[in-house]
Amino acid sequence: MNPARLLALVTSGLVAGFVGLNLLAGVFADGVRLDLTEGRLYRLSPGTIEVINRLEEPVALNFYYSRGAAARYPALRAYGARVRELLRGVAARSGGRIQLSEIDPQPFSPAEDAAIAAGLEAVPTEDGGQLFFGLTGTNTLDGTRIIAFFDPAEEARLEYEIVRVIAELERARTPVIAVISSLPFAPGPDGRSANPIIDALAQTYDVRWLDERFTAIPDADALFLLHPPNLTEEQLYLTDQFALRRGRVLAALDPLAHLALRTGPDGLPPVNALRTSRLPRLLTRWGVGYDPSYVAMDREHGLPVQVSEAGRTRTRAYPLWFSVPPSGLSDAMPATSALSQGVNFGSPGLLEPLGGEAIFNPLIVTGQDGARMDGDIAATSPSPDALQRDYAPDSNAPLTLAAQLSGPITTAFPDGPPAGEIRFEASAHIEGPAQAEIIVIADADWLDPAFYLRADGVSGDQMVADNLALMLNLADTLAGDPALVNLRSRSGSARPMVRVEALRAEAETRFRELQDGLRAELADAEGSLARLSAAGEASTLGGAGAASAARADALRERIVAARAALRDVERGFRREIVALENRLQFWTIWVPPLLVIVMAVVTTLIRRRRRT
Repeated sequence: MNPARLLALVTSGLVAGFVGLNLLAGVFADGVRLDLTEGRLYRLSPGTIEVINRLEEPVALNFYYSRGAAARYPALRAYGARVRELLRGVAARSGGRIQLSEIDPQPFSPAEDAAIAAGLEAVPTEDGGQLFFGLTGTNTLDGTRIIAFFDPAEEARLEYEIVRVIAELERARTPVIAVISSLPFAPGPDGRSANPIIDALAQTYDVRWLDERFTAIPDADALFLLHPPNLTEEQLYLTDQFALRRGRVLAALDPLAHLALRTGPDGLPPVNALRTSRLPRLLTRWGVGYDPSYVAMDREHGLPVQVSEAGRTRTRAYPLWFSVPPSGLSDAMPATSALSQGVNFGSPGLLEPLGGEAIFNPLIVTGQDGARMDGDIAATSPSPDALQRDYAPDSNAPLTLAAQLSGPITTAFPDGPPAGEIRFEASAHIEGPAQAEIIVIADADWLDPAFYLRADGVSGDQMVADNLALMLNLADTLAGDPALVNLRSRSGSARPMVRVEALRAEAETRFRELQDGLRAELADAEGSLARLSAAGEASTLGGAGAASAARADALRERIVAARAALRDVERGFRREIVALENRLQFWTIWVPPLLVIVMAVVTTLIRRRRRT
């Protein structure tokens, strides 16, 4: 056979086989995935599979994605492929119960009108067009849920957001959460609050707010006490009876609530702002010890704050505001074990077990270096240096900041309902014991966006801690769908240069140590110079003796030399970081293709040698 014809036949056969293999794979292996990524980014979580498996009625998902408009934005196009693959994986796993459609809404088309009518967010593009990148979901009862826009900054919550839509379409009713709070969290007339955590709760739950004069608690699935006001005896009794009747309570108390004391436009804190919150009688009966006169510290995990020193702004770790890493979160409860970034707190309180019938399970604890401080001293906002200087680790560390109480509880009102303005039916009094699951967190500032959001003018707000995920996890545990708990803190696909970041941190630590030593030396030298100048002994021109003038010159030389050394250290740090980045670029960008070229050359030479 003619060699050219043979080559053409072989090539045609290979192409046909390749196309046929892809067609067969698309039919029989659409749901098959081999995920070798760190963190298993493309593997469906057990919670996702649980939600899919319990679907009884079909769910229709419409993925609106403006392909042409997104093609001009590489990052958005890559994220679009990530969303599409995840949706396809979910639909393939459902066995036909989830019907997925991808829609490219062209300008002025019925598809674009449908996307706008559904409430999807249209993002303007540079050429004046609109870009849609969202999802709508419907069930057989005409229930509708949407994701207005897939924000790439929220990649870690992508699977949760998609599965939440499916779970909400599957359940029969929306769970109710009753909230008692003295914080300015209640939504305004537009339905939105000033707090992302509250807005996120309202997207999933029917949140009902009780004012400070409430005389009844609605028939809710759970009760949230978020830095509650000073409750009357009747209100404490209502809370006590709810815990016995429903058994689902979240209490976020605080000995020093900075969020509550934050000043308004007039420079003053809100009227009747509470620095401290407590639940007298109830915590003791539940088996929790809480002394609001003390706050906890952790210098090992202190959050960075900026302070002004000698006319320069410096960053210092602040032990009163600290992050609890994943190692300080309980592995026994999915709500905390699923968190990957840790939780940030602001001068939290401390909890201790009192030996009640319910089991006391610590959920969040400080490090082994945790300490306690008098709340009145902490309220004066001591400087980072003062806190570090007087720091004394507590002998009982790690200290408990949040705990879960599981098991039987009894009423804190054994004599029956209290007498007052609210009339209670004595026959409705619940004595107990009753099974309950109560979560107590000795802080309210973890609800403050300043503790878990970092503003970024380019890419928007960035989550730097799992405070929001913790609240939603606790809500799902107490009132919602526990299957969603493990989905909120999945790691994103971004992989930072860990060695570079570690070098930066090490350099910053060394720089701070040198800076502290230099500052002390400068202060001593400047003080000595000031005393010599005041006495007229800093210069021979002022009549100073030779010994005094020489001492003053030596002090000046020390200051100049120390400043020069500091500049050299800063330049050295930058050289180390640049050198490491260059080495990493060489090994990751240049070495692989060079190895391929070398292997190709060696293979060619070996083949030629064999032929000869």
